[in-house]
Amino acid sequence: MIKNVHEVIPEVAEAVRGGSGSVTAHKLLDLFPGSAIKSVGLVRLEPGASVGDHSHKGDEDFYFCISGTGIVVDNGVEHPFIPGTLQITRDGESQAIRNTGETELVFLGALVATIEI
Repeated sequence: MIKNVHEVIPEVAEAVRGGSGSVTAHKLLDLFPGSAIKSVGLVRLEPGASVGDHSHKGDEDFYFCISGTGIVVDNGVEHPFIPGTLQITRDGESQAIRNTGETELVFLGALVATIEI
């Protein structure tokens, strides 16, 4: 399967998970049947925008910063979120993110079902 972000119609949402401002998502993959991958997307937060604190149950999430600057909250602890940073939220943990910069914060996000090995 090949997907190109430039061919995906972006979805815009406000106040995602109790956050503030606009969040734009280019969903490259959404609920792929028969796969542990639930979704993959390129996410853009406008300056000052955020995704509110939320926990994961039965799945794991990761955010990988591509450009911009922000703060990612990993289980209640704030960390700088700059290009090259990877944040992983495991089953039962929580996360939030906010753009603290003057330009868009762009990151790749993926949601994967928890599997027992």
